[in-house]
Amino acid sequence: MSNGTGGAQDWRAVACLAPSGERLLCVGESSSQVRAAYTGAWGEVIRDEDRPTVRAISLQRWTGQFWSGQWEHQMYLAVPTARSGKTGPGDSADEEEDSTPAAPVKAKKK
Repeated sequence: MSNGTGGAQDWRAVACLAPSGERLLCVGESSSQVRAAYTGAWGEVIRDEDRPTVRAISLQRWTGQFWSGQWEHQMYLAVPTARSGKTGPGDSADEEEDSTPAAPVKAKKK
């Protein structure tokens, strides 16, 4: 939503819920600012009962003029596992996933 002035909120993180729907986690001036803030917003924005339905977190950038543009997906961010949004050992809040979330694996019948 940049209009040529400083302080534009051109980036956002959006939680994508199944089967449909989304929740805005945070907005910011840069992708690094949003990646640093979205895990903290996780515990405040996403209700306990909605956490199992979060399939992905999309990092998006505003493209076009502020009055006629659109949000475009840039990459997927790691879905936090802890309620507070803090990641545990081995979990990285800055982890990048280039592909879409993995589909459930079906067990083979014997």
